[in-house]
Amino acid sequence: MNPEIINTLSMDLPAFIIGIGLHEFCHAWAADRLGDPTPREQGRVSLNPMEHLDPVGTVMPLMLTAAGSPVAFGWGRPVTVDPARLRPPGLGYGLVALAGPLGNLLLCLLAGGWFAFTASSPTLLQALRDPTVNFLYRLLARVFTMNLGLLLFNLLPIPPLDGSKVLIWLGGERVRAVMQRLQTYNLAIFLLMVMTNAHSQIITPLFLRLTHLLTGKLWLHVLRPSQFVLDFL
Repeated sequence: MNPEIINTLSMDLPAFIIGIGLHEFCHAWAADRLGDPTPREQGRVSLNPMEHLDPVGTVMPLMLTAAGSPVAFGWGRPVTVDPARLRPPGLGYGLVALAGPLGNLLLCLLAGGWFAFTASSPTLLQALRDPTVNFLYRLLARVFTMNLGLLLFNLLPIPPLDGSKVLIWLGGERVRAVMQRLQTYNLAIFLLMVMTNAHSQIITPLFLRLTHLLTGKLWLHVLRPSQFVLDFL
């Protein structure tokens, strides 16, 4: 079997499921806490990632990766929220939108902290010579990078991403009117951005800096999990 497909199934897919599941759960949890029972009624206030996956959005990145596409993206099943039932409505709308990326940030902080701690622990570094432990670290590295990517990508202020909803919350009615006019072109704008990779001009420098900041001396290993194999096995 193609090594790329093996890596996708053993690392990319679990990392994607974890990241998307947590992201959508945080949206649902925030809406429920702020007064909208819709997500709970639909069974979305759940840490079970299967409740949040979109069949096409989950398969799409696997198909693109297997086909050798330089661009691979997917999505989860959006959480249905009624902004009118949130308390307070304006603030609640912004907080629900922000909750998903914050969930990804929390996971990045936890995983990154563990990598930083490992780098200063001779015992843990020695443990990386065990094949099973080495694999788990490579998987954790993929979870970290997947969640950091979801965090930064979703905060872009482009409809229908969460960043556009946060921008509406911060910018008020004037920004809301602009975003409503752009809704007709949401899909075209999104696809153009992804296919041209224009977003990488913003995301890549932040991604590299945050990876270095959060994971410490092992940051290059986190960016290239195969380096764990070269250096520790």
